Amino acid sequence: MTRKANTSRTIAGLAIAGAAAAALVVPSTGVGAVAALQDDVLAIAPLPQIPARIALVQQTKAKITRVDILWNFVAPTEPLTPTDPNDPAYDWRRLDLIFTGLAARGIVPIVSTYSTPDWAVAGKNPPRVSQYNPNAPRPDQYADFMQAVATRYNGKFTPAGATTPLPRVRHLEVWNEPNIVQFFRFNGKSSLSRYKALVRAAYPAIKAGDPKAIVIAGVGGPRSSTGDGNIGARTWLTGLTGDKSVPFDAYSQHIYPSQGPKFTSKAYAKAFPTWNSLPEIYAALNKKKKGMKLYVTEAGYTTAKTPFRNVKVSFAKQALYLKQIFALPAVKNPQLATIVWFNLQDNINWPGGLLTASGVKKPSYAAFTAQARKPIPSALRAALAK
Repeated sequence: MTRKANTSRTIAGLAIAGAAAAALVVPSTGVGAVAALQDDVLAIAPLPQIPARIALVQQTKAKITRVDILWNFVAPTEPLTPTDPNDPAYDWRRLDLIFTGLAARGIVPIVSTYSTPDWAVAGKNPPRVSQYNPNAPRPDQYADFMQAVATRYNGKFTPAGATTPLPRVRHLEVWNEPNIVQFFRFNGKSSLSRYKALVRAAYPAIKAGDPKAIVIAGVGGPRSSTGDGNIGARTWLTGLTGDKSVPFDAYSQHIYPSQGPKFTSKAYAKAFPTWNSLPEIYAALNKKKKGMKLYVTEAGYTTAKTPFRNVKVSFAKQALYLKQIFALPAVKNPQLATIVWFNLQDNINWPGGLLTASGVKKPSYAAFTAQARKPIPSALRAALAK
């Protein structure tokens, strides 16, 4: 699904049992998922603007935020030693600014890494108009980069010239909406087999950089059906959870329903993914590993139509729906770790923000901060700090 971006680009989880236990742990207290937020501007903003954007995230009271890493921005040329974060081909300035800024404010990042450098594309690399590159990478090249990311941000790595280690980033998603051809394609189509190869390669590489990292797979876009080169989110989920050869610690799904959180009907009950789909997702994850965590790493409702989405709601309904999401019994299930509202601020492609494009707070802003300011249970807080 196309959304996100202030320009033509679209920006919008060792043994499985041991690693999954270290994920965002939400105890069975009825508290439910933690309210999180993404500011897609962070991925492309000029470096001097990053502290101000992080301050905007902090002002929402969010304790968790999702951050996009555009691989082609960090590695525009091929490194000679790609698993080594010190390789001079890498440009970590943006990420260092983001992660140190978030750590200083006590905000935990969930990171999605995608966008293939031209030198790492598997097969043909057809022209594109976006700043990100959806053409599928060679799995070994992606794995090498993910190991470099996990190593640099394992909490122990001190870069050259620095005196203190960089902060830790534990929650790493493998790609972004790879079931949608706009974000991940091989020979013009999304490919589940290609994505599985990516996860198989990335998982041990990430663990080599940080054995306690949480590898989040799936990152399913909200595509309801298979066609036009895309793969439906349900098919994507079952294809990954039903394959024992694909290791991951947690699963993420994006949910942008056409109806409100409380809407039900016989026809709508079959739609996927919606908020009604959460029990089905939990059941699929439990077949993979009992109690495996779900991360909803994008969710929201847009307040205007765009070239990519005809559904819109009023400002008042956006705020109401946000409140209703976190009140749902299925959202209070301890298997759901967090829900990331996308996004902080409207842009022309995705007017789902808490702020208008001009920076005016919508009613949903207050609704979000009320949810985000709720105390995080001690068990979860301890898991985040590890």
